[in-house]
Amino acid sequence: MKNKLDFSQIDRYGITLRLVEENDAEFILQLRNDSILNKHLSPTSNIIDDQINWILKYKVREAKGLEYYFITIGPNGEKWGTTRLSELEGDCFELGSWLFSKQAPQGVSIKADILTKEIGFDLLNFESCKFNVRKANKSVLKYHMNFRPTIVDESEIDIFFNLSKENFIEAKKRFIKIV
Repeated sequence: MKNKLDFSQIDRYGITLRLVEENDAEFILQLRNDSILNKHLSPTSNIIDDQINWILKYKVREAKGLEYYFITIGPNGEKWGTTRLSELEGDCFELGSWLFSKQAPQGVSIKADILTKEIGFDLLNFESCKFNVRKANKSVLKYHMNFRPTIVDESEIDIFFNLSKENFIEAKKRFIKIV
């Protein structure tokens, strides 16, 4: 199966991406229910059992190679954020759930984004990546525009992008030097 990965964690750029587990529910809720961090997110239940149940359903999709949800970990085991690959179809994957703690060191979210895209492009051999960003999230829009993605659609609140593997590889060279 093209999308089936057999790994528990990936270490690169001074960070570790490891697959989400049930015991990450509290950390995810802390991120998603932080009033500053969730400004550009869909609302989430603040009930821990709801998050655990969501993770359990996700683990079924993970086992089938349909989706990969990661926790970004620092060198001393500290949890810094989340990122996710989903909708692994055809020659394209979707990137999302990119959310990082205020305590994460500068550059960690960029490293995690690059590493997640490497998983999609290099390990899973996809040719493009789709994602969306809220129009009001100016700093994240500016960051993603550096990769020269194609705008494929817009809604009242979101811009929908497609990033080619070629544009990712080119932009990655610049970002790796910076971070």
